[in-house]
Amino acid sequence: MRLPIICAEAGNCHEGSLDAALKLIDEAKKAGADLVKFQAGTAAGFARVPEDIERYKKYELGRVGYQCLIGHGKKVGIPVFFSVWSPEFADLYELEWKKIPSRQCANEWIEKYDSLKTFISIPNDMPKEEVKGLKIKQGIPLHCVPSYPAIDSDVKRFLWLKNYFHEKNLDIGYSDHTIGIEAAVELVSLGAVAIEKHFTLSHDFGPLRDHKHAATPDELSRLVERVKNNW
Repeated sequence: MRLPIICAEAGNCHEGSLDAALKLIDEAKKAGADLVKFQAGTAAGFARVPEDIERYKKYELGRVGYQCLIGHGKKVGIPVFFSVWSPEFADLYELEWKKIPSRQCANEWIEKYDSLKTFISIPNDMPKEEVKGLKIKQGIPLHCVPSYPAIDSDVKRFLWLKNYFHEKNLDIGYSDHTIGIEAAVELVSLGAVAIEKHFTLSHDFGPLRDHKHAATPDELSRLVERVKNNW
C-alpha cells in the first residue's frame, strides 16, 4: 500500500441503507482509496445521550449487514473495517484494520487493540500530559479536531503530535472533518502518512451532519490524485 494511506470514512453516511453502504464501497474503490471504514453498533451505542437513541436506530445495519460489507470489500478489492460502538460487535476488531475513535482514546482500548494497522484518533483538546500517557506502541495516531465541521486543521497541534510521536518512532496521520480537501492536502505535505476523510455519495444525501463536510466521490478522487502523486 503506497503512502499516504487514504481511508474513506463512510461512517453512517449510508443513512441505514445497505445498498447505499455497498455503493460507498464501490465509489471509494473507484476513487482510489485504500480502505473504507464504517461505524458498527446499536442505536444505544451510537448515541451520546439517551435522548438520541431513537433517531440512531435507522443507522443500524446489524451483524448480517456488516458481514455483507466486509464480503463486498473483499469482492471489489478494498478492505472494509469499523469503529465499534457496541460490545456485541467487538469481534469486528479481529479484522486486519482497526479504528479506535476519539471517544475511546484511552489505554483501556489501546492496550487491547494496538497494532501496526490500528488507527487511533487523538482529539485536539486532549491535554498534552494525557497524550504522553497513551501507551501506543505500534498504531497510527490520528490528529483529530472533533467538530462537525471543523473550522481548520489546527496545524500547530498536528506538528506537536508529529514531533512527539516521531521521538517514539511512530508516524502520524490526520482524521479530517473540514469541508473540502485542502486541509488534508496540507497536512500530508507536513508529514501525515494517513488521511481519514469522511465520505458520502452526495452532500445532500440525508440529514446526517457528516454529509456536509464529507468528500463526494469526485472530491475523494481529487484528494487521492493530489496526495499520492506528491508523496
